[in-house]
Amino acid sequence: MIKLEKGEKPPYLKEEKVKELTEKFKLNPKYTVWKHTEIIEYLLKSSNFKCAYCECQLQLEDSYMEVEHFKCKSLYPESVIDWDNLLPSCKRCNNKKSSLNVVTTPIINPYEEDPKLYLSIENYYLYAKGGEDSKGQRTIDYLDLNDERLVLAIFNVCKNINRDMIKLARNIDDIILVRNGMSTTLQLCQPDKAFSAFLSFTLLHNQDTEIIKQLLIDNNLWDDDLSEMYKTCKKIALDPR
Repeated sequence: MIKLEKGEKPPYLKEEKVKELTEKFKLNPKYTVWKHTEIIEYLLKSSNFKCAYCECQLQLEDSYMEVEHFKCKSLYPESVIDWDNLLPSCKRCNNKKSSLNVVTTPIINPYEEDPKLYLSIENYYLYAKGGEDSKGQRTIDYLDLNDERLVLAIFNVCKNINRDMIKLARNIDDIILVRNGMSTTLQLCQPDKAFSAFLSFTLLHNQDTEIIKQLLIDNNLWDDDLSEMYKTCKKIALDPR
């Protein structure tokens, strides 16, 4: 999970339209007022086409993407079409969260809070900062973010980062290959990639990363592009436990 920015709401959600759709939903809770192409498109763009919670990849025309109501629509119908209450979610996370009352049982909203304040990583699992009765732990538990299938998917992408760094370390005499390889690896860890919080963590804590970085600096090959991508990795990577 990484910090997200919601951005401007869709033009479709004009004040009068929001009032109209909210009343329609209150009259008939089966009316899916949030299922509009423009809402879905804007939500997906805001999260780089990823689930706001687990960071798995979502597709625009795939039913796997669901519009999630942070404050559940059954308890807070007045927020059913509130732009600030809508998140892009995968079906798994949406089902896990279900009708959780986040007002009485707060969890992390990545559009409002930086997950780095609440979560840390060890061995591809998430751990809460603040103990068992913390917002981080509730987020992990209610969204089941340490689900074995999810952890396995994260492990599989992260092992590729470690594999790539081993390759670069073994070819350290080929400075151009190292420079290009480091650029590619950094690109794979940016916010638009699935599981970027874990990928960035993996890269930053790989034993060869700082060695390769210093080598490129010494050879005047650590340019602005590499520097900016590296800074972004540090910004989104969760802390070690």
